[in-house]
Amino acid sequence: MEYSNLILERHDQYATITLNRPDKLNAINYEVLSELGQAIDEINEMAEVRVVVIKGAGRAFSSGTDLQALGSGKIDRTRPGYRYHLGQHQEVYSRIERLEKPVIAQIHGYALGGAMELALACDFRIATKDTRFALPEVIYGIIPDLGGCQRLVRAVGLLKAKELVMMGRTIDGVEAERIGFINRAVEPEALEVEVKKWAEELMPLPPLAVGLGKRMVDKALDMDILTSLDMNAQVQSMLIKTEDFTEAMQARVEKRRPQFKGK
Repeated sequence: MEYSNLILERHDQYATITLNRPDKLNAINYEVLSELGQAIDEINEMAEVRVVVIKGAGRAFSSGTDLQALGSGKIDRTRPGYRYHLGQHQEVYSRIERLEKPVIAQIHGYALGGAMELALACDFRIATKDTRFALPEVIYGIIPDLGGCQRLVRAVGLLKAKELVMMGRTIDGVEAERIGFINRAVEPEALEVEVKKWAEELMPLPPLAVGLGKRMVDKALDMDILTSLDMNAQVQSMLIKTEDFTEAMQARVEKRRPQFKGK
């Protein structure tokens, strides 16, 4: 389908979603979220695509929620109405988490508020050292509402999550890597190359194992260990019957690189 606020491109075994409102620093509004959800659904149907990269056009990944749209009269401000629409927005980021393909956030410039929450929904985060990260909602008398409170504490721990959420502090890419929020901080000119390295490392791997490994790690955070181990056994019992597992074993015996088909 055609998109007005983002660009969806497929490059053989990986796809890119580019937030495309550069004149607004890719600020996130209802239309962006709606199209992002549709793009994730479309990628889910692309069996050949094994890695997804989300990035921003122009000077920034995204400046976050479009405050002009948030302050307009278009949003239902009744409590039930707002909760309903917010739930729809939260679902878009949850869809990224449920996608059984690795998703890499390629971050530069700014990732503020809803944009930092978008990065948190991705599996891997690569950013430039000078990127500015913040959850500034508290400054406006509100709190992060697209998963920032929940996902950040899982990424960096309770103390740092409280510092960023309750104080609205800004950190750069170097600090973000130090506290474990991002996987790698690089110089601006190295960002594209670094993301490509990660994508190229992920693409040859067996997609079923990668996708279900992603789901198991995410689910493990919300389960007691015995329930998680039981679920792990159920997943493994499926994977051990796949063609990819057989191919991996044969390739090892024959001392060659395996060719995985996701079957």
